[in-house]
Amino acid sequence: MAEQEGQEKSEAPSDKRREDSRKEGQVAFSKEATSAAILAGIGLIFYAMSSLILRRSEAFLADSFTHLQRPEFTVSIISQIFREVLDFALPIFLPFAFVAIVLGILSSVFQVGFRPTIKPLQPKFNKISPLSGIKRLFSTQGLAELFKSLFKLFVLGYIAYLTFQTEMEALTGLSIISVESIVNYNFSVVAKVVAKIILALVVLAVLDYFYQKWLNEQKMKMTKQEVKDEMKQSEGDPQLKNRIRQVQREMSRARMMQEVPKADAIVTNPTHFSVAIRYDRETMVAPEITAKGADFIAFRMRTIARENNVPVLERPALARELYRDVEIGETIPDRFYKAIAEILAYVYRIKKKQRST
Repeated sequence: MAEQEGQEKSEAPSDKRREDSRKEGQVAFSKEATSAAILAGIGLIFYAMSSLILRRSEAFLADSFTHLQRPEFTVSIISQIFREVLDFALPIFLPFAFVAIVLGILSSVFQVGFRPTIKPLQPKFNKISPLSGIKRLFSTQGLAELFKSLFKLFVLGYIAYLTFQTEMEALTGLSIISVESIVNYNFSVVAKVVAKIILALVVLAVLDYFYQKWLNEQKMKMTKQEVKDEMKQSEGDPQLKNRIRQVQREMSRARMMQEVPKADAIVTNPTHFSVAIRYDRETMVAPEITAKGADFIAFRMRTIARENNVPVLERPALARELYRDVEIGETIPDRFYKAIAEILAYVYRIKKKQRST
């Protein structure tokens, strides 16, 4: 870890780093996008239900003034008032609450996908450290949060100023119009203000979402040492893997060398390639390649063959083609039958003479 301190995070995050970050709950998430979605949904519901809200407000206010004329408030009257408040508020409040919850969930799923985790809720003591808090306050993300807060304050102030300037003339005439007209006017002004605020927050949410994606990508970047360490963990130590492959090659080579004394003949290049040929009429359909090698392996095969009285024949073109086209354990293709038959016939004649002498 000491080697990694001071290294620049210049490498793109691996798939494993992305998956681990996602499991930890570290994903690109814009709270501004969620806020804008909820506010937009509430604004639309408010616009769609405005006439209903007005009618119910009028009826509720009329009933309220009726209660004020009562000489005394008993428990039954207070209970009745409480029921009337619930009857007025719940039908209006529930659609707003439902839309806010649904849009909050959908906006989160849209940004990060559906993968619930409780890791972000688990306590982390480094987050309650005063020093860590000061670092976060003056970090890039802290400055970005400050900019967003100032932007929202500026937008609210600017919209309020524009609305006041635009509605100045209308405000002076409110004293001579009916109460119903005043209420309708207030609703229209609120709707305009909310629409402008929503539009500004949507713009901020889009910018913030792309910023959060960029910031999350920067956090996930890796140093060169981290990339190497991850490769070792996921694929194994390269040195150990090379050693394993070397041992496997040596074991395979040793098994192959054990087949050389059993061969009927060794066909050579004569120096670069050696191919061991074996044919058993009772068990084999056609001759097989039981061993082959190049350079040092070829030399070792010739040495073992001579030590075990296996004929070694120089057939350069045939040796090259067999080494190139036929794998160990495979039968020899048809096009080599004639050449191999001649070699085996020659070998059988030699062995026959050796047995007769």
